[in-house]
Amino acid sequence: METKKFPINVITLGASGVGKTSIIMRIKDGTFEDEYNVTIGVEFFSIERDYEKKNMKYLLNFYDTNGMESMQSLIPVQYIRDSHVVLLVFSNIETLDDLKNRWVNYYKENTNIDNAKFILIGNKSDTFGNQREELLRQGNRFADEIDALFMTCSAKNADNMDNVERYIEREAKRYINECQEKKKNIKNNDKSVKLNKKKNHQNNEGKKKESKESSKCC
Repeated sequence: METKKFPINVITLGASGVGKTSIIMRIKDGTFEDEYNVTIGVEFFSIERDYEKKNMKYLLNFYDTNGMESMQSLIPVQYIRDSHVVLLVFSNIETLDDLKNRWVNYYKENTNIDNAKFILIGNKSDTFGNQREELLRQGNRFADEIDALFMTCSAKNADNMDNVERYIEREAKRYINECQEKKKNIKNNDKSVKLNKKKNHQNNEGKKKESKESSKCC
């Protein structure tokens, strides 16, 4: 039997320099570089994963975006519109505010997905210093507001990156399961509608037959 592949589009949003590319490369190759070329518009990375369901794999299609406001117009809207999992990345108070004031609204204004999964990621946790407590407090509050999972990590030293990947896979599977459940409900509803139509048709035919027999006896 042919293995089914379910594509899951994962987009990274956040200010320039917060480490969006570093997170993806750490997940993809397990590597880190101090300097990456600046992302122009969107870069694409695809990672295939097995799923525990029989004959199914899913593809994590990562769309890595540039966070500079001047580059925002270079992000094709279809990448926003069709993204199932959204990684909202920040590295300090200022870039967290940028997510709140710009990127979340930008995504919501352009998305075509009504049950997208948000993951709020505080990257560069090794540099938080005395901001750590405030970042955790504000991060948790913001995550509650937008119904997102929240975690911190360091793509540089790989701290907590295994959990970042686990969270992404968990949300990808959750999205797949919700879609399959939705299709199942639609199919069951269609079947129910057809059965009701058949039943109504049979009842109408029965009434017509009774009417004819009644008219004959008069």
